[in-house]
Amino acid sequence: MLKGACEFWEARLVETPEGLVDDHDWSPEHGPQDARGLTYTQELVHHLFGTYRTATDVLRRDQSYGRKMTGLRDRLYLPVVSPKTGMLQEWMSPDDLGETTHRHLSPLVGFFPGDRINRDDSPAALVEGVKQHLITRGMESFGWGLAWRAACWARLKDADRSYELIGKVIRPSIGFANGTAPNFFDMYSFGDRSIFQIDANLGAPAAMLEMLLYARPGVIELLPALPSAWKTGSVTGIGARGGFSVDLAWKDGKVTSATVRSVGGTETEVRFGRWKKRITLRRGQSVTLRP
Repeated sequence: MLKGACEFWEARLVETPEGLVDDHDWSPEHGPQDARGLTYTQELVHHLFGTYRTATDVLRRDQSYGRKMTGLRDRLYLPVVSPKTGMLQEWMSPDDLGETTHRHLSPLVGFFPGDRINRDDSPAALVEGVKQHLITRGMESFGWGLAWRAACWARLKDADRSYELIGKVIRPSIGFANGTAPNFFDMYSFGDRSIFQIDANLGAPAAMLEMLLYARPGVIELLPALPSAWKTGSVTGIGARGGFSVDLAWKDGKVTSATVRSVGGTETEVRFGRWKKRITLRRGQSVTLRP
C-alpha cells in the first residue's frame, strides 16, 4: 500500500525551480483549487516518502526504491514563512489566498500531527511562522477545529491557550450552537440545526494527552503544556511513539513518578523540563522514574 502511494506521487510530482511539487491540488475546503505546491500536500508527501524509506530498512525489502524515495524527498519544495504575513505559507505565495480565520489548519499538518516542524531542531523562524498562523486563525471554530488548535498550542507549550480551547470544545451546545450535547456528542452547528460529528470527540482527548505527554522519535517529554487547573493528577496507559506506554503522576506541576513500559520499543530519552534520562528496555519490561 505504501509503495503504491509512493509510485502515485512519483508519477504526479512535477519539477519547478523551487523543487518537486504537486501538480494542481486543493488545500482542503480552502482557497484556489488549481494551485501547485500547496503546503498540505507537500508535507504529506514528505512524510510518506520518509515512512516508506523507514519501512524498507526495517523489513529489509525493496531498499533501493526506499533510497530513491529519500532522493525525491530531498528534492521536494517545502513551505516557507511569508515575508508579508509572518505566517507559514499555505500556498507557494506570500499572500494569504484564503479565509484568514478558516476552520482548517491544513498548512500545519507537518507540525501536528506530523513532526517535521518541531521545537527541537527546526529554525526558530519556522516555528514562529506556525505560531503566527495559529494566532491569525483565532480561538473560535467548530469543535474539531478547536481540538486541532489545542493540540498545536500544546506542542508550542502554551498550556493556557490549549486549556481554553478544550473548554470551548466541551461547552454545552444550546440552541443548535457548536458545543457538546448532554450525551457528550460534539455538535456541529448549521444555524437552525446541528449534527453530531465525531472528530472533536476524538481530537479533544488527543489534544489533552498532548498537553500531558509529547512523544516523538527518540524522545518522551512529560507535562509539556500542563495548565494550572490540572496542577495535580495522574493518567495511565498513554501510548508513546517508539513502542512505549506511560503511566504518569504529578503534584503541584511536578512529576512524582513516570512508569515507562516497552510494548516493542527498546530505547528512548525521557524528559521533564531540563531533566532527562536515556533508558533501554526489553519488550514487556518497564522502569519507574522520579525526576
